[in-house]
Amino acid sequence: MRIDVEQAAGFLRENDDFLILMHASPDGDTLGCGHALCGALQRMGKRACAVCPEEIPHRFDYLFRAVAEQEFEPTTIVCVDVADTKLLGEMKELGDRAELCIDHHVSNTEYAKRTLVRPEYAAACELVYEVIKALGVPFDRELANCIYTGTATDTGCFKYSNTTVQTHIIAAEMIGCGAEFAMINYVNFDLKTQGRIRLEQEVLKNISYFAEGHVALVSVPLALVESIPDIDSDDVGALSNIPRQIEGVDIGICVKEKKKGVYKASMRSSERINVAEICAEFGGGGHERAAGCSFYGGTIEEAEEKIAEAASRAVKRAGII
Repeated sequence: MRIDVEQAAGFLRENDDFLILMHASPDGDTLGCGHALCGALQRMGKRACAVCPEEIPHRFDYLFRAVAEQEFEPTTIVCVDVADTKLLGEMKELGDRAELCIDHHVSNTEYAKRTLVRPEYAAACELVYEVIKALGVPFDRELANCIYTGTATDTGCFKYSNTTVQTHIIAAEMIGCGAEFAMINYVNFDLKTQGRIRLEQEVLKNISYFAEGHVALVSVPLALVESIPDIDSDDVGALSNIPRQIEGVDIGICVKEKKKGVYKASMRSSERINVAEICAEFGGGGHERAAGCSFYGGTIEEAEEKIAEAASRAVKRAGII
């Protein structure tokens, strides 16, 4: 069932021994949510831990300062920024038992017993911020770092059209609470590893265009990733934004080979296209301007063809060409 912020806070007050699940291919929003909520519950004297099914990129190491390690047997499962349990990878079965989900995706499947969802919010961290406020936990520097991270990363450092007045107000409050905004912005938006630079160089050599140049696609075969030392999933994930940076492109696509026979397509769009609808054709989803889906079996070229054709159809439906 759907609940409001006060009901979510009431549930958290009445329970303990929390396992907080964050989605695979973790980004700043799910990680900020997980660590902020975990830290807030611990500050209330409760036992809580936040876990992710995949390795967390090192640039988010500062978030771990918000939480303490605790030894306990989790009994209450909460998911944050997780629209569907499919996004939990090997932890899907745990997600299927979730008592509470806090999310901002319009594509949320309402798999949890209780769902607190606000699709109009730019980041799930904005919703976690409201829950922590309702719990009466004051924001110290470490909790503020978590919330600021989610609001900044899900809005592209406040550049994307999903940014609202509320987003800026929350970010400003977190800065007032001591959030290390300069450090957070640097590591999330400016800092690049040498491996990532090499990866970008290779990918930029092979950009494909469709729909009279309104769709641009980059491809990341697993062999390419494995040929470059010292890169991680975070370096690969960052490539999703490159095609949309090209003038005249309304849909940018990045197709990544996760493992043999498994491919993920990440899409970004202008305000003229809803990429969540395109990804839904393949069982995926997300936001209107940023979404993703997966393909199983076949070759990476076949995955590219399917998603490029769907994107081209969307451009035509929108009357762009």
